[in-house]
Amino acid sequence: MINDKENMTDFRKISPQRRSNPSTQSNYRKYKLELREDFHQRCGYCGDHDFFRQTYYEIDHFVPSSIDENGINIYSNLVYSCRSCNNSKSDKWPTKDSSIPNDEQKGWIDPCDLLYSDQFERMEDGSIRAITELGNWMWTALGLGNPNHRLIWQLESLRELLDKADKMDITDSIEQKKINELNQKYRRFEAELRGIPDFK
Repeated sequence: MINDKENMTDFRKISPQRRSNPSTQSNYRKYKLELREDFHQRCGYCGDHDFFRQTYYEIDHFVPSSIDENGINIYSNLVYSCRSCNNSKSDKWPTKDSSIPNDEQKGWIDPCDLLYSDQFERMEDGSIRAITELGNWMWTALGLGNPNHRLIWQLESLRELLDKADKMDITDSIEQKKINELNQKYRRFEAELRGIPDFK
């Protein structure tokens, strides 16, 4: 269930919300573009933006098909997920009951429920920290301590700063040159991390 709390701090930057009227698809994989939009191009679980490696984003079944095969193609059961979180979550479902996602100590909260963001906080360096007992279980089960999550957060933050600098009206040619050089270095670094070869 989605809460209507306003102005909540979400460690993922923005809370996802599934549309109420998705298209009708014969295969859950065909929902990827709609899910990507509803999840703001971010993994529902860790909040990593897919700008870094969109091809590594997948569709997770919130209630695993091994627990309830009827949810395989149900939009409200689908989560836009990075490969790391999807593989880590796998078919873990401690309660073994599809109607009970958690027992308040172990299990899951749907990432579209704003209560999900209450389980974690984002540290200044981009690390994700659990702040509840249930959050700690999910943090461990999802591998949210993976340094990749911190790195992607830092890259996104740097990218946002550079985008802001691009829009600034800088009259000092030396300062403008420094910003341009920094921007070029960042873009090259991002391309290297994406695995895009530079043949120059």
